[in-house]
Amino acid sequence: MAHRETIAPFAGHTPAKHEGSVKAPIYPTSTFKFTSAEEGAAHMESAYGVPGAAKPTTPNAIYSRLSNPTLTAAEQRLAAWDESDEAAFFASGMAAITTSFLAWTGADRPLWFCPPLYGGTDHFIREILPQMGVRVVQVDDLSQLDATLEREGVPGLIHLETPANPTLQLHRIRTAADWARQHETEDHRIIVSVDNTYLGPILQRPLEHGADLLLYSATKYIGGHSDLIAGAASGKSDVVARVREYRHFLGGMADPNTCWLLLRSMETLAVRVEHQQRVAERVFAHLRQHPKVSRFISAWSDDLPESARAIAAEQMMGGGAMAAFEVPGGRPAAFRVLNALKHFQLAVSLGSTESLAEHPASMTHAGVPADVKAQYGITEGLIRISVGIERPEDLIADLDQALALV
Repeated sequence: MAHRETIAPFAGHTPAKHEGSVKAPIYPTSTFKFTSAEEGAAHMESAYGVPGAAKPTTPNAIYSRLSNPTLTAAEQRLAAWDESDEAAFFASGMAAITTSFLAWTGADRPLWFCPPLYGGTDHFIREILPQMGVRVVQVDDLSQLDATLEREGVPGLIHLETPANPTLQLHRIRTAADWARQHETEDHRIIVSVDNTYLGPILQRPLEHGADLLLYSATKYIGGHSDLIAGAASGKSDVVARVREYRHFLGGMADPNTCWLLLRSMETLAVRVEHQQRVAERVFAHLRQHPKVSRFISAWSDDLPESARAIAAEQMMGGGAMAAFEVPGGRPAAFRVLNALKHFQLAVSLGSTESLAEHPASMTHAGVPADVKAQYGITEGLIRISVGIERPEDLIADLDQALALV
Protein backbone atom coordinates (compact mmCIF):
# COMPACT_ATOMS: atom_id res chain seq x y z
CA MET A 1 0.00 0.00 0.00
CA ALA A 2 1.41 3.37 -1.02
CA HIS A 3 1.95 6.04 1.61
CA ARG A 4 -0.55 8.81 2.34
CA GLU A 5 1.94 11.40 1.02
CA THR A 6 1.88 9.59 -2.34
CA ILE A 7 -1.89 9.09 -2.61
CA ALA A 8 -3.48 12.10 -0.89
CA PRO A 9 -1.97 14.92 -3.02
CA PHE A 10 -3.77 13.57 -6.09
CA ALA A 11 -6.88 11.93 -4.59
CA GLY A 12 -10.26 12.91 -6.01
CA HIS A 13 -9.17 13.11 -9.65
CA THR A 14 -8.98 10.41 -12.34
CA PRO A 15 -7.38 11.72 -15.57
CA ALA A 16 -9.11 9.11 -17.73
CA LYS A 17 -12.48 10.64 -16.86
CA HIS A 18 -11.36 14.11 -17.99
CA GLU A 19 -9.76 13.73 -21.43
CA GLY A 20 -6.51 12.58 -19.80
CA SER A 21 -5.95 15.93 -18.04
CA VAL A 22 -3.50 15.43 -15.17
CA LYS A 23 -5.23 18.24 -13.27
CA ALA A 24 -8.88 18.37 -12.26
CA PRO A 25 -10.95 20.80 -14.34
CA ILE A 26 -13.11 23.58 -12.95
CA TYR A 27 -16.85 23.09 -13.40
CA PRO A 28 -18.23 26.67 -13.26
CA THR A 29 -21.71 25.23 -13.56
CA SER A 30 -24.84 26.11 -11.63
CA THR A 31 -27.07 23.24 -12.78
CA PHE A 32 -26.53 19.81 -14.36
CA LYS A 33 -28.60 17.92 -16.96
CA PHE A 34 -30.31 14.71 -15.88
CA THR A 35 -30.33 11.64 -18.12
CA SER A 36 -34.10 11.31 -17.69
CA ALA A 37 -36.98 12.75 -15.71
CA GLU A 38 -37.05 9.59 -13.62
CA GLU A 39 -33.36 9.96 -12.74
CA GLY A 40 -33.85 13.64 -11.96
CA ALA A 41 -36.66 12.84 -9.55
CA ALA A 42 -34.57 10.10 -7.90
CA HIS A 43 -31.59 12.40 -7.45
CA MET A 44 -33.60 15.33 -6.11
CA GLU A 45 -35.85 13.31 -3.80
CA SER A 46 -32.83 11.45 -2.42
CA ALA A 47 -30.94 14.69 -1.86
CA TYR A 48 -33.86 16.13 0.11
CA GLY A 49 -34.55 12.93 2.05
CA VAL A 50 -38.05 12.33 0.69
CA PRO A 51 -39.43 9.13 2.27
CA GLY A 52 -39.59 6.24 -0.20
CA ALA A 53 -37.45 8.02 -2.80
CA ALA A 54 -36.10 5.83 -5.57
CA LYS A 55 -32.35 5.30 -5.51
CA PRO A 56 -30.53 6.95 -8.46
CA THR A 57 -28.98 4.41 -10.83
CA THR A 58 -26.43 6.75 -12.42
CA PRO A 59 -24.05 9.30 -10.88
CA ASN A 60 -25.11 12.85 -11.61
CA ALA A 61 -24.46 16.24 -10.08
CA ILE A 62 -27.66 18.20 -9.48
CA TYR A 63 -27.08 21.84 -8.64
CA SER A 64 -23.90 23.41 -7.31
CA ARG A 65 -25.41 24.35 -3.96
CA LEU A 66 -25.82 20.60 -3.41
CA SER A 67 -22.86 19.18 -5.31
CA ASN A 68 -20.30 20.04 -7.97
CA PRO A 69 -17.58 17.83 -9.48
CA THR A 70 -14.78 20.23 -8.52
CA LEU A 71 -16.13 20.49 -4.99
CA THR A 72 -16.40 16.71 -4.73
CA ALA A 73 -12.83 16.22 -5.94
CA ALA A 74 -11.50 18.67 -3.34
CA GLU A 75 -13.50 17.00 -0.58
CA GLN A 76 -12.17 13.58 -1.52
CA ARG A 77 -8.64 14.95 -1.45
CA LEU A 78 -9.02 16.42 2.04
CA ALA A 79 -10.59 13.17 3.26
CA ALA A 80 -7.55 11.34 1.91
CA TRP A 81 -5.20 13.62 3.84
CA ASP A 82 -7.25 13.24 7.03
CA GLU A 83 -7.96 9.55 6.34
CA SER A 84 -11.54 10.41 7.26
CA ASP A 85 -14.76 8.93 5.91
CA GLU A 86 -15.93 12.19 4.38
CA ALA A 87 -15.11 15.88 4.13
CA ALA A 88 -17.12 18.97 3.21
CA PHE A 89 -15.75 22.32 2.05
CA PHE A 90 -17.33 25.66 2.94
CA ALA A 91 -17.05 29.27 1.86
CA SER A 92 -15.06 30.11 5.02
CA GLY A 93 -13.79 28.59 8.23
CA MET A 94 -16.57 30.31 10.15
CA ALA A 95 -19.14 28.84 7.75
CA ALA A 96 -17.76 25.37 8.52
CA ILE A 97 -17.72 25.98 12.28
CA THR A 98 -21.14 27.62 12.58
CA THR A 99 -22.86 25.11 10.27
CA SER A 100 -21.38 22.21 12.25
CA PHE A 101 -22.48 23.72 15.55
CA LEU A 102 -26.01 24.30 14.24
CA ALA A 103 -26.15 20.73 12.95
CA TRP A 104 -25.10 19.11 16.23
CA THR A 105 -26.47 21.41 18.95
CA GLY A 106 -29.99 22.47 19.89
CA ALA A 107 -32.32 23.14 22.78
CA ASP A 108 -31.68 19.62 24.08
CA ARG A 109 -28.06 19.42 22.90
CA PRO A 110 -25.88 21.92 24.83
CA LEU A 111 -22.46 22.92 23.57
CA TRP A 112 -19.50 22.59 25.92
CA PHE A 113 -16.27 24.33 24.93
CA CYS A 114 -12.73 24.62 26.23
CA PRO A 115 -11.25 28.12 25.86
CA PRO A 116 -9.35 29.91 24.56
CA LEU A 117 -10.80 29.81 21.07
CA TYR A 118 -10.38 31.80 17.88
CA GLY A 119 -12.20 35.11 18.36
CA GLY A 120 -14.93 34.46 15.77
CA THR A 121 -15.72 31.04 17.23
CA ASP A 122 -15.75 32.47 20.74
CA HIS A 123 -18.18 35.23 19.71
CA PHE A 124 -20.56 32.82 17.96
CA ILE A 125 -20.62 30.52 20.98
CA ARG A 126 -21.03 33.18 23.65
CA GLU A 127 -23.21 35.72 21.87
CA ILE A 128 -25.19 34.04 19.08
CA LEU A 129 -25.91 30.41 20.01
CA PRO A 130 -27.60 31.39 23.32
CA GLN A 131 -29.96 33.67 21.38
CA MET A 132 -30.96 30.58 19.37
CA GLY A 133 -31.83 28.60 22.48
CA VAL A 134 -28.59 26.62 22.76
CA ARG A 135 -27.10 26.40 26.23
CA VAL A 136 -23.33 26.93 26.12
CA VAL A 137 -21.02 25.87 28.94
CA GLN A 138 -17.38 26.81 29.41
CA VAL A 139 -15.17 23.96 30.61
CA ASP A 140 -11.82 25.45 31.60
CA ASP A 141 -10.07 22.08 31.73
CA LEU A 142 -11.06 18.59 30.60
CA SER A 143 -10.49 17.37 34.16
CA GLN A 144 -13.73 19.22 34.96
CA LEU A 145 -15.96 17.11 32.67
CA ASP A 146 -17.46 15.00 35.46
CA ALA A 147 -18.14 18.01 37.68
CA THR A 148 -19.68 19.85 34.75
CA LEU A 149 -21.93 16.86 34.01
CA GLU A 150 -23.26 16.87 37.58
CA ARG A 151 -24.01 20.58 37.35
CA GLU A 152 -25.21 20.92 33.74
CA GLY A 153 -26.44 17.54 32.49
CA VAL A 154 -25.33 15.79 29.30
CA PRO A 155 -23.85 17.84 26.43
CA GLY A 156 -24.59 17.39 22.75
CA LEU A 157 -21.23 18.59 21.51
CA ILE A 158 -17.81 19.14 23.10
CA HIS A 159 -15.61 21.55 21.15
CA LEU A 160 -11.84 21.88 21.50
CA GLU A 161 -9.26 24.00 19.75
CA THR A 162 -5.83 22.48 20.25
CA PRO A 163 -3.29 24.02 20.13
CA ALA A 164 -5.43 27.01 21.04
CA ASN A 165 -5.20 30.34 19.23
CA PRO A 166 -3.18 32.43 20.03
CA THR A 167 -1.62 31.23 23.29
CA LEU A 168 -1.27 27.58 22.25
CA GLN A 169 -2.73 25.76 25.25
CA LEU A 170 -3.15 22.04 24.60
CA HIS A 171 -6.13 19.80 25.31
CA ARG A 172 -5.89 16.00 25.32
CA ILE A 173 -8.30 14.86 22.61
CA ARG A 174 -8.49 11.27 23.87
CA THR A 175 -9.76 12.48 27.27
CA ALA A 176 -12.76 14.22 25.69
CA ALA A 177 -13.45 11.36 23.25
CA ASP A 178 -13.33 8.61 25.89
CA TRP A 179 -15.55 10.64 28.21
CA ALA A 180 -18.07 11.20 25.42
CA ARG A 181 -18.22 7.48 24.61
CA GLN A 182 -18.81 6.65 28.26
CA HIS A 183 -21.67 9.12 28.71
CA GLU A 184 -23.53 9.05 25.40
CA THR A 185 -26.51 6.80 24.75
CA GLU A 186 -28.08 5.33 21.65
CA ASP A 187 -30.61 8.17 21.67
CA HIS A 188 -28.18 10.95 22.62
CA ARG A 189 -24.87 10.94 20.84
CA ILE A 190 -22.11 13.26 22.07
CA ILE A 191 -20.00 14.73 19.27
CA VAL A 192 -16.39 15.72 19.93
CA SER A 193 -15.26 18.38 17.46
CA VAL A 194 -11.69 19.64 17.19
CA ASP A 195 -10.59 22.80 15.42
CA ASN A 196 -7.53 21.34 13.70
CA THR A 197 -6.59 24.45 11.72
CA TYR A 198 -3.21 25.01 13.29
CA LEU A 199 -1.54 21.59 12.91
CA GLY A 200 -3.69 19.40 10.72
CA PRO A 201 -3.84 17.35 8.73
CA ILE A 202 -0.05 16.93 8.63
CA LEU A 203 1.04 17.46 12.24
CA GLN A 204 -2.05 16.36 14.20
CA ARG A 205 -4.67 13.68 13.48
CA PRO A 206 -7.51 13.95 16.01
CA LEU A 207 -9.62 11.21 14.44
CA GLU A 208 -6.98 8.71 15.54
CA HIS A 209 -7.57 9.90 19.10
CA GLY A 210 -11.33 9.43 19.04
CA ALA A 211 -12.64 12.76 17.72
CA ASP A 212 -15.80 12.66 15.58
CA LEU A 213 -15.39 15.87 13.59
CA LEU A 214 -12.48 18.04 12.48
CA LEU A 215 -13.04 21.70 11.66
CA TYR A 216 -10.68 23.86 9.61
CA SER A 217 -10.14 27.31 8.36
CA ALA A 218 -8.91 25.97 5.04
CA THR A 219 -7.71 29.49 4.27
CA LYS A 220 -4.70 28.67 6.44
CA TYR A 221 -2.35 25.72 5.81
CA ILE A 222 -4.71 23.76 3.55
CA GLY A 223 -5.00 26.74 1.16
CA GLY A 224 -1.65 28.10 2.21
CA HIS A 225 -1.15 30.97 -0.26
CA SER A 226 -3.36 33.83 1.07
CA ASP A 227 -5.37 33.70 -2.14
CA LEU A 228 -8.60 32.02 -1.05
CA ILE A 229 -11.14 31.90 1.77
CA ALA A 230 -12.52 28.47 2.68
CA GLY A 231 -13.43 26.19 5.56
CA ALA A 232 -13.86 22.46 5.98
CA ALA A 233 -15.44 19.78 8.12
CA SER A 234 -14.00 16.27 8.02
CA GLY A 235 -14.66 13.11 9.98
CA LYS A 236 -17.02 10.20 10.46
CA SER A 237 -19.48 9.68 7.61
CA ASP A 238 -22.72 10.08 9.57
CA VAL A 239 -21.41 13.14 11.41
CA VAL A 240 -20.28 14.91 8.23
CA ALA A 241 -23.48 13.86 6.42
CA ARG A 242 -25.56 15.85 8.89
CA VAL A 243 -23.24 18.84 8.55
CA ARG A 244 -23.52 18.61 4.77
CA GLU A 245 -27.33 18.47 5.02
CA TYR A 246 -27.29 21.75 6.94
CA ARG A 247 -24.88 23.20 4.39
CA HIS A 248 -27.41 22.40 1.64
CA PHE A 249 -29.97 24.69 3.26
CA LEU A 250 -27.69 27.34 4.73
CA GLY A 251 -25.90 27.63 1.40
CA GLY A 252 -22.34 27.95 2.69
CA MET A 253 -20.58 25.64 0.21
CA ALA A 254 -17.24 26.53 -1.38
CA ASP A 255 -17.43 27.63 -5.03
CA PRO A 256 -15.77 25.69 -7.88
CA ASN A 257 -12.95 28.18 -8.42
CA THR A 258 -11.99 28.07 -4.75
CA CYS A 259 -12.17 24.29 -4.79
CA TRP A 260 -9.78 24.17 -7.76
CA LEU A 261 -7.30 26.33 -5.82
CA LEU A 262 -7.70 24.01 -2.84
CA LEU A 263 -6.98 21.01 -5.07
CA ARG A 264 -3.78 22.73 -6.20
CA SER A 265 -2.76 23.64 -2.67
CA MET A 266 -3.32 20.18 -1.23
CA GLU A 267 -0.74 18.77 -3.64
CA THR A 268 2.00 20.65 -1.78
CA LEU A 269 0.46 20.57 1.70
CA ALA A 270 2.98 18.26 3.36
CA VAL A 271 5.96 19.89 1.63
CA ARG A 272 4.92 23.38 2.73
CA VAL A 273 4.09 22.51 6.32
CA GLU A 274 7.27 20.52 6.87
CA HIS A 275 9.43 23.31 5.39
CA GLN A 276 7.67 26.03 7.39
CA GLN A 277 8.21 24.05 10.57
CA ARG A 278 11.95 23.76 9.82
CA VAL A 279 12.20 27.53 9.26
CA ALA A 280 10.17 28.19 12.42
CA GLU A 281 12.46 26.01 14.51
CA ARG A 282 15.37 28.38 13.90
CA VAL A 283 13.30 31.56 14.30
CA PHE A 284 11.77 30.35 17.55
CA ALA A 285 15.12 29.29 18.98
CA HIS A 286 16.32 32.88 18.47
CA LEU A 287 13.23 34.50 19.99
CA ARG A 288 13.34 32.29 23.09
CA GLN A 289 16.65 33.90 24.06
CA HIS A 290 15.95 37.43 22.86
CA PRO A 291 16.54 40.06 25.59
CA LYS A 292 13.55 42.16 24.44
CA VAL A 293 11.10 39.25 24.64
CA SER A 294 9.55 38.89 28.09
CA ARG A 295 7.46 35.80 27.27
CA PHE A 296 7.66 33.35 24.37
CA ILE A 297 4.82 30.93 23.61
CA SER A 298 4.74 28.07 21.12
CA ALA A 299 3.51 24.48 20.86
CA TRP A 300 7.08 23.20 20.68
CA SER A 301 8.10 20.97 23.58
CA ASP A 302 10.72 23.47 24.82
CA ASP A 303 8.00 26.06 25.43
CA LEU A 304 5.28 23.88 26.93
CA PRO A 305 4.63 23.42 30.65
CA GLU A 306 5.55 19.99 31.96
CA SER A 307 1.91 18.94 32.12
CA ALA A 308 1.42 19.61 28.40
CA ARG A 309 4.51 17.83 27.09
CA ALA A 310 2.97 14.39 27.44
CA ILE A 311 -0.10 15.57 25.51
CA ALA A 312 2.10 16.92 22.73
CA ALA A 313 4.07 13.69 22.53
CA GLU A 314 0.86 11.67 22.33
CA GLN A 315 -1.11 13.57 19.69
CA MET A 316 1.21 15.95 17.80
CA MET A 317 3.92 15.37 15.20
CA GLY A 318 5.54 18.76 15.73
CA GLY A 319 4.99 22.18 17.21
CA GLY A 320 4.09 23.94 13.96
CA ALA A 321 5.08 27.34 12.62
CA MET A 322 2.98 29.73 14.72
CA ALA A 323 4.09 31.35 17.98
CA ALA A 324 3.42 34.38 20.13
CA PHE A 325 5.75 36.56 22.12
CA GLU A 326 5.25 39.39 24.56
CA VAL A 327 7.20 42.63 24.72
CA PRO A 328 7.29 44.98 27.73
CA GLY A 329 5.44 48.24 27.23
CA GLY A 330 1.98 46.95 26.27
CA ARG A 331 0.15 47.98 23.13
CA PRO A 332 2.40 50.95 22.22
CA ALA A 333 5.51 48.77 22.27
CA ALA A 334 3.81 45.94 20.36
CA PHE A 335 2.63 48.39 17.71
CA ARG A 336 6.13 49.83 17.30
CA VAL A 337 7.46 46.34 16.61
CA LEU A 338 4.66 45.48 14.19
CA ASN A 339 5.02 48.76 12.29
CA ALA A 340 8.77 48.23 11.89
CA LEU A 341 8.64 44.70 10.41
CA LYS A 342 9.65 44.35 6.77
CA HIS A 343 9.69 40.65 5.85
CA PHE A 344 6.85 39.77 8.22
CA GLN A 345 3.62 41.11 6.73
CA LEU A 346 1.38 42.98 9.18
CA ALA A 347 -1.78 40.98 8.59
CA VAL A 348 -4.11 38.56 10.35
CA SER A 349 -4.30 34.88 9.38
CA LEU A 350 -1.63 32.21 9.48
CA GLY A 351 -0.30 29.22 7.57
CA SER A 352 0.58 31.02 4.35
CA THR A 353 3.79 31.03 2.32
CA GLU A 354 4.62 34.54 3.55
CA SER A 355 5.38 35.22 7.22
CA LEU A 356 2.68 37.19 9.05
CA ALA A 357 2.46 39.13 12.31
CA GLU A 358 -0.49 40.60 14.17
CA HIS A 359 -1.71 41.91 17.54
CA PRO A 360 -4.26 39.39 18.92
CA ALA A 361 -5.74 41.62 21.64
CA SER A 362 -6.90 44.24 19.12
CA MET A 363 -7.18 42.15 15.95
CA THR A 364 -8.01 38.42 15.83
CA HIS A 365 -9.37 38.40 19.39
CA ALA A 366 -10.74 41.94 19.56
CA GLY A 367 -14.26 40.68 20.31
CA VAL A 368 -13.24 38.33 23.13
CA PRO A 369 -14.31 39.62 26.56
CA ALA A 370 -11.53 41.38 28.45
CA ASP A 371 -11.69 38.98 31.39
CA VAL A 372 -11.30 35.98 29.09
CA LYS A 373 -8.32 37.59 27.35
CA ALA A 374 -6.74 38.27 30.73
CA GLN A 375 -7.43 34.73 31.94
CA TYR A 376 -5.62 33.17 29.00
CA GLY A 377 -2.73 35.58 28.65
CA ILE A 378 -3.86 37.54 25.60
CA THR A 379 -2.14 40.70 26.78
CA GLU A 380 -1.67 44.10 25.16
CA GLY A 381 2.02 43.37 24.61
CA LEU A 382 1.43 40.04 22.85
CA ILE A 383 2.38 39.63 19.18
CA ARG A 384 1.47 36.52 17.17
CA ILE A 385 3.63 35.41 14.27
CA SER A 386 3.16 32.78 11.58
CA VAL A 387 6.37 31.70 9.86
CA GLY A 388 6.33 31.21 6.09
CA ILE A 389 8.83 29.81 3.60
CA GLU A 390 11.47 32.56 3.68
CA ARG A 391 15.09 32.08 4.77
CA PRO A 392 15.22 31.93 8.57
CA GLU A 393 18.22 34.24 8.87
CA ASP A 394 16.30 37.00 7.06
CA LEU A 395 13.30 36.61 9.34
CA ILE A 396 15.56 36.68 12.41
CA ALA A 397 17.23 39.89 11.21
CA ASP A 398 13.82 41.44 10.61
CA LEU A 399 12.66 40.61 14.13
CA ASP A 400 15.90 41.93 15.62
CA GLN A 401 15.65 45.32 13.94
CA ALA A 402 11.99 45.67 14.96
CA LEU A 403 12.58 44.55 18.57
CA ALA A 404 15.38 47.09 18.87
CA LEU A 405 12.60 49.70 19.13
CA VAL A 406 11.29 48.22 22.38
